[in-house]
Parts: sequence; C-alpha cells; structure tokens
Amino acid sequence: MSSVVLPGPAARRTGSRAGKRLAAILGPFVQAIVVTLLVVVITFFLIRTLLGDPAVVLIGGNTGASPQRIAALRAELGLDKPLLVQFLGYMAGLLHGDLGNSFQHPGTTVASVVVNGAGVTFALVGVALLISCVVGIGVGLLAAGGNWPVFDNVVRVFSLIGLAAPGALVGLVLILTVALGGRLFPAGGWGSGYPDNFQYLFLPAVTVSFWLTPIILRVVRTHAGEVLHEPFAEAAAARGMSRARLMLRHVAPNCAGPVLAVIGVSLSYLISGAVIVEIVYGLPGIGRAMTTAVGSLDFPVIQGIVLLTGAVVVVLNLIAEVATRVIDPRAAR
Repeated sequence: MSSVVLPGPAARRTGSRAGKRLAAILGPFVQAIVVTLLVVVITFFLIRTLLGDPAVVLIGGNTGASPQRIAALRAELGLDKPLLVQFLGYMAGLLHGDLGNSFQHPGTTVASVVVNGAGVTFALVGVALLISCVVGIGVGLLAAGGNWPVFDNVVRVFSLIGLAAPGALVGLVLILTVALGGRLFPAGGWGSGYPDNFQYLFLPAVTVSFWLTPIILRVVRTHAGEVLHEPFAEAAAARGMSRARLMLRHVAPNCAGPVLAVIGVSLSYLISGAVIVEIVYGLPGIGRAMTTAVGSLDFPVIQGIVLLTGAVVVVLNLIAEVATRVIDPRAAR
C-alpha cells in the first residue's frame, strides 16, 4: 500500500504565513472596490433625492416657464425616466468610460469639465503634501532628537495653531501679509502654464499644508522618541554613532510606516481642504467647478467630481496601506 505523506508543521506554518500575506494585500483591494461602488451609488441617489429639479433651475427658476416646457427639458435630460432606469443607464455609461454630458453646457462632456479642474486641484494637493512631509518629518526628527526645551515648546504651540486654525482664515492671513504686504507671491489667480503656475500654487499649498504638517510632525516626534529608546538605537549610540547619523539611518526609516498611514487617513480631508482653499485664492480647480455645478444642479458634473475625488482618495489610500504593510508586516496582523 502506498502511504500518504502529510505536510509537516513547518510546511503548514509556511503556507499559513503566505496565505496571511496574500490576504493582507488582497484585502485592501477588495475594500477599495466596495468603497468606490458605494460612493457611486450613494452620490447618485442622494443628489436626486435631496436637491431640486435641474430643469426648473436651468430654465430660470420662477420665471413663469410653462409646465410643458419644463417637462420637455426633463425628457431631454432623461430625468423623466424612473430613478432605477436612470441609475442603470449611468452605470452602463461608466462601464464604457462615459461620465455623461453637462446639463448646464449641452454638448460638453463631464470628463472635460472634471479633468480641467482636477489638474489644478491635484497639483495643489501634491505640492501641499510635499511641504507637509518635508516640514513635518524634518521638524519632528529635530524635536525628537534634540534636547532643546524652547524649540520643543515652539513646536507644540505651532502644532496647536495649525490644527485649530481654519484653512480659509489661514489663507486670508497669508494673502494680507505675504502677498499684499510683502508682495512675495500672487494673492490669487492662475498663470498661463508651468513653471509660472508654481508661484500661484505656493501660498495655497502652504495654506492646505498648515493643517496636515502638525499631524505628521506629532506622529514623527512621538514615533522617533520611541525608536530612540529601542535596544538597537541605544546600541548604535553606545558604539559612537553621531546623533545626526542615528536619526537619518535608523530613526527616519522606522517612521515611514506611521507617516504613510497618517497620509492615507488624511487624504480625504486634504482634498476637501484644497477645494475650499481654491475658492479663497480664486484657482480654477475642482472647487470652482463643484460650486458652479451645485448652483445649477448639474447632476452629471457633481457625480463626476465626487467619483473622481473619491476614486483618487481610495486609490492613494490603498497604495499607502499596502506600502505600510510591506514596510511593517506587523500592520497586517
């Protein structure tokens, strides 16, 4: 008789670990797909349930338009169909990459409206994120590695102000002091192209980063302080490694995981803050497009903007989560 060889404990443990790693990586992907679908469904039904009738707004509100004219416009926009039929048609268009056409500007695709504004918004978010990481990580490492009580107190005060101050107020203060008072950067508007546009992005990016920088700073300062008391860090210091080299070689890499986690959680707030700051500085981004679309009840444009920003947040959050689990496997447990 032939004997059956069963896998040993070591093989079973190896397979179990591999399964856990695969689940840790695939889990966020499944969550991302589910969240994106929920964003599409909730946005579609909410704006049609809570907002008014786009046909009435587009015709001019209470201008005495006949019911026949309103009904004809509703039929032209496809709003006379049952809600479920409208939703299925919208989903069929999404599967083919079609976001529909704007109600307010017939013949103009939603994709063109969204893409034009998204370039400005995501450039603003990218520069703000860069400023937040550079300042937050740098100052956080200095606060954790140095023995300067005065500097530490200044950092604490700055963190509290940054977390408490509204973005619109920070923007107005920067416009009055830096732009109008110091004439160092434009007070608002937009240029004709890059690299000229970076001078228009700087103050809005600083305004957006004013909230995220203290969060990254606190995370780095706290985590770096814990790493400095780890046995390997104390052993490196005992061998004569300089403080600066210790911070850069051992402490900073160990702070990468927590920083990525914070960025992933904060992305939605960062984008929503950027939309508000765009209005303060008069930037032609998603904020302006969304304000115009909401005012005219342009449902397809509203849906397109929400879908794009939601998808970007989900994807970037997914990247941050997967990167965190790769850097620190303990995060997947």
